[in-house]
Amino acid sequence: MMVARILAIILFLSMVAPLSGLEGNNSAGVIFQGFYWDVPEGWYGVLADAASDLSDIGGYSIDYIWFPPPSKGMSGSSSMGYDPYDYYDLGQYDQKGSVETRFGSFNDLQDAIYAYHSNGIGVIADVVINHRGGGELEHNPNTGDYNYTDFGGVASRNCTWGYDAFHPSSYEAYDPGNFGGFPDVCHANATVIDDLTEWGNWLAGLGFGGWRFDYVKGYYPWVAEEFKNSTGDPFCVAEFWDRDINLIEQWVDESGGGISVFDFPLYYSMRDVCLVTDGSADISTFVSPYSSFVAIHPELSVTFAASHDTDEITYDKMLAYGFILTYEGTPCIWWKDYFDYGLDVGGAKEPLQEGNGIDRLIWVRGALGGGAPETEVLYKDGDLLAYQETAHEGYVVVLNDNSKNWKGQYVETRFADSDLECVAWSSTVDNSKPASKTTNSEGGADLWAPPRGYAVYAPVQ
Repeated sequence: MMVARILAIILFLSMVAPLSGLEGNNSAGVIFQGFYWDVPEGWYGVLADAASDLSDIGGYSIDYIWFPPPSKGMSGSSSMGYDPYDYYDLGQYDQKGSVETRFGSFNDLQDAIYAYHSNGIGVIADVVINHRGGGELEHNPNTGDYNYTDFGGVASRNCTWGYDAFHPSSYEAYDPGNFGGFPDVCHANATVIDDLTEWGNWLAGLGFGGWRFDYVKGYYPWVAEEFKNSTGDPFCVAEFWDRDINLIEQWVDESGGGISVFDFPLYYSMRDVCLVTDGSADISTFVSPYSSFVAIHPELSVTFAASHDTDEITYDKMLAYGFILTYEGTPCIWWKDYFDYGLDVGGAKEPLQEGNGIDRLIWVRGALGGGAPETEVLYKDGDLLAYQETAHEGYVVVLNDNSKNWKGQYVETRFADSDLECVAWSSTVDNSKPASKTTNSEGGADLWAPPRGYAVYAPVQ
């Protein structure tokens, strides 16, 4: 068993480049969330079928696919996994009304992981360690009450916890928060944290190469740090759901400074701009240190325009994708935006000359931004934002949230005496291709973007 686990880890590490390094020419430097709420049963098969498509988007690949929580939930095949019952039941035990999880069997999971590894893509597991569900009722002498905290009957015979593994316990009365009335895990109990990190290493042996920590507001930052450090120090991203940048910075510091976070402040800034269709919102907030975590900590920011929890941007979402896929940080693309809402159009699945969708932006990020763009803001006001990529072949991006009018600005770029062509653009008002421009000896030119849209300019090859 141990030999097989070590071989699986070695195989995984040999096939997938670390997200921060981006050594491979094929890397786009992005994450892809591979699910949404209430996906059809048997979802692992759908995930596996998408692996080859996601490994070749205009010649570039996503770096990680984010899988849903793999463990059997208290609702069996009806559960989305955020109510974990038996951590080690990944669809192989007959309990809670089913053998398979909502997503499929244990073998289906292994096949899906293998499909992504075979295409050079890492797999992130959604780790739910704040709470647990589905235990039997038992008496808790710490409180004198009865709670559903008896997990002695789980089929895997692992993590067979009782009342003292949950708050309030003899180890700790409370931690930062509980969720949905589920039994709240007490990580101060050494058996609990040891069991959880052992489980994490077991998941790594199955081929998971990173963690998405669910609801980290519910437990102390040291718990996420311990889990990360004890499972090989992989890429990790935490769901600290808050607009307050100071609180996010505090959590990052207290968790050791090495765990990325989802950029909720930026998400809300983008939501405000995209949903206020009269153009009265302020697009400069995308790069403000007061309303964008990526503006101050790009190395720790996972930016996103939507997720299973935040499908709120119903207008002009390409404005948001135009920003996150050309700016710094690690962008995360959501399954429904790409496969269901049609925002992939105009790139890899057509002759790759020009385009309006996510595909083309992936090509821009990979081919011209090296998969890890470094940027410099050239101009910003309430309607217009312009910045350039400075570390690779490079490009200039102009975003315009005006509701009716094309807008432009004279900016001095890094491209002196160059012909700049618009290589990617999108607008829900006027989707005409922006005109090419020629810069002067200082790199200056008037660069324009369509209303409620963006334009990406690059030197003519």
